[in-house]
Amino acid sequence: MEYCVYILHSDSLSRFYIGYTSNLDLRIAFHENPETRKFTYNAKDLCTLASFL
Repeated sequence: MEYCVYILHSDSLSRFYIGYTSNLDLRIAFHENPETRKFTYNAKDLCTLASFL
């Protein structure tokens, strides 16, 4: 199984988030889900800066 390391950034929160996953699309959806209570959900301007296999 391949994993991807990713970096998310929010200008409005002035924060970065670094994580890893085997499914980037599913993981991004997780960060956007309000039920997860992640700080990344509060960022309306969250963007993926980079992803690496």
